[in-house]
Amino acid sequence: MKIIYCSLLIAISFPLFAGTKTCVREYTYKAGEADSKITSRAIALDQVKRILLEEIGVYLQSSIETKKEERDTSYKELTMEQVQSITAGITETKIIEERWNGEIYYIKASITVDPDEVNKNIARIGADQSKLKELVDIKRKADDAFAEIERLRKELALSKSENDKVAKQEEYIAASNTLSASDWFEKGYNAAELKDYDNSILYFQKAIELKPDYVYAYYNMGNIKFALSDYEGAIADYSEAISLKPELAEAYYNRGTVKIKLEDYQGTITDCNEAIELRPDYTDAYINRGIARSEIEDNQGAIADFTKATDLQPSANAYHCRGLVKNKLEDYQGAIVDYTEAISLEPELAEAYYNRGVAKNKLKDNRGAIADYTKAIGLKPNYAYAYGNRGLAKGILYDWQGAIADFTEAINLKPDYARAYYNRGLVYSGLDQKSKALADFMRAIEMGYRVSQEVLDMCK
Repeated sequence: MKIIYCSLLIAISFPLFAGTKTCVREYTYKAGEADSKITSRAIALDQVKRILLEEIGVYLQSSIETKKEERDTSYKELTMEQVQSITAGITETKIIEERWNGEIYYIKASITVDPDEVNKNIARIGADQSKLKELVDIKRKADDAFAEIERLRKELALSKSENDKVAKQEEYIAASNTLSASDWFEKGYNAAELKDYDNSILYFQKAIELKPDYVYAYYNMGNIKFALSDYEGAIADYSEAISLKPELAEAYYNRGTVKIKLEDYQGTITDCNEAIELRPDYTDAYINRGIARSEIEDNQGAIADFTKATDLQPSANAYHCRGLVKNKLEDYQGAIVDYTEAISLEPELAEAYYNRGVAKNKLKDNRGAIADYTKAIGLKPNYAYAYGNRGLAKGILYDWQGAIADFTEAINLKPDYARAYYNRGLVYSGLDQKSKALADFMRAIEMGYRVSQEVLDMCK
């Protein structure tokens, strides 16, 4: 008989430094005839992690009992299984000691957490239903693998056929590989949370080596490659995830997002169609499809998508995007309404102030435009285009020195800003500073900006 037991001789919880808690546990596994060092380690590591995560989960939930601000978040809706699933992905299990003597695998491990930081991350991930489902699915697959190991262990003990034993041993190894793959996946997820992308990709690849059909490893590896601007690599990983799990709407959506970066707008529309077919309430998929439609001049289709997105879940992004399309269609009043709605939802959105300023310029409300550009600059001090447009509005209002100052700042921030040179040249020309005007016009020409002969003649 194969015996699996947990040694609790060491059960220590202590502060490592202010604000953190460390739990240490050990586990001893007695191998059976189907076990190797590799399978024994996989089982021992899986079990010690379960013990640690259960204790950490209880501690984390108890640590917010008296914090009203945390009780009022989505955290309170999470089950213990969900808390443990998220915690497994955002914490690192450190191996303190491990030994194998051919029969027994001993392992001692620890998890250290900062309760405030981990609780914030649990609340953040818990509010993302697709990410929460992913992590719970990973935990359940590991649970199923361990249950399979237990079943096969019993059946192997009773098996009398050599062929049957060989088949069950192969199944046993596959189940233990699933446990190890889950551990590598959690390491990869944790590394990604810490923005350690190189190691994250390495860990996901190890998970795939053990379990070639590991959908979420491909999916998350795609996310990392996207973050690293490896767009072709990201598309390959999302495509592999889709081939393994065609109902994974998020993979279609993310692949469509990458295609926007590659200016494959029809490809984006196709992928967003698939995502929406699978999830008719997929707000972000409507937004991305709207962006792609706008890029191919299907402006009414884009407005319809952004409107659908705002109906499903009002967001600053959807209103802002719809405002941009209305601006293209010269519906400046409608654009201002949308930008204003975006600002009400996200007051720190500098781009919404900037674009509202552009619409106000078109309506000849230059003072209102200046106010919006100034707000955008306050939120984003390196916003060269906001300085450039504010300088233009100031020039229209005959604030020549203010215009020059803004054009100069725009150029300092963006030295290849040809239009800023051109506009500053116009102001210098109006002030009869012909040499400065000519220098700016010539600089704009060097950058490919077309300057008419009539304008150059003003400098003579």
